[in-house]
Amino acid sequence: MDNLLLWLLAFVALGLFNGVLAGLLGIGGGMVIVPAMIWLAPQLGVPEQYVMHVALGTSMATICFIAISSARSHYRRGSVSVPLLKILIPGIAIGGLLGAVIAKVMNTEWLAWIFSIFAMLVGIKMLTGLTPEARGDRAMSHQRLPAGIVMGAVSSLVGIGGGSVVVPYLLYHKEKLVTAIGTAAACGLPLAIMATIGYIVMGWDVTSLPAYHFGYVYWPAMIAIAIGSVITAPFGAFLAHKLPTKVIKRIFAVLLIIVAVKIIAEHL
Repeated sequence: MDNLLLWLLAFVALGLFNGVLAGLLGIGGGMVIVPAMIWLAPQLGVPEQYVMHVALGTSMATICFIAISSARSHYRRGSVSVPLLKILIPGIAIGGLLGAVIAKVMNTEWLAWIFSIFAMLVGIKMLTGLTPEARGDRAMSHQRLPAGIVMGAVSSLVGIGGGSVVVPYLLYHKEKLVTAIGTAAACGLPLAIMATIGYIVMGWDVTSLPAYHFGYVYWPAMIAIAIGSVITAPFGAFLAHKLPTKVIKRIFAVLLIIVAVKIIAEHL
């Protein structure tokens, strides 16, 4: 019981850190939780072959709670396009579930490579500040379903809420930046819910996982990280107006790339 309490405190601390980054830099969730869980999961007794599965499943479950707060905030500011949301959600939800199914049949090394490459791309984007030009035509509803499935599956496979892929997609198709960010945040909730269901179901028959797991989701970490993140996200948003966010974002981007390279090196 004492060990569980210590772990809960550690996960709350991780959530507090994640919340500050989410509010300060507009990034959090998988890019923070997954690398942390990759390191912590083996110490919790998770077999090596399931480390990435547990990291991804726990990250997506945590995002369920974080996404509620984020989506409400953007909706109150009027930055969520409800018509656009209705078109995107079916595909993204299907993709979130599909990503968990794909993860089930992949070994942890392949999942580590996928996450690391994606993390490096996010880090490079943060360093360069590149954003896609609005060259594409407004996508029709029938085009958004397959696009949503792909974005949902990719997000589920790397344990993120989808903003890193949905925002560029919407910007390319000539949506306003504020609308793209708000709508992507709202898409994060159905994506995370379906992905979490997938990771629970896909890992339900795995008997070698330690206690306190629902499938591939380690629920004490999910609860503790979510609590910490929700507490400090407003403080991070406050700091965004006080600190040099461009400099901090570049520092975090470099750290993210270093972490991604380290994960790859450990799985070579």
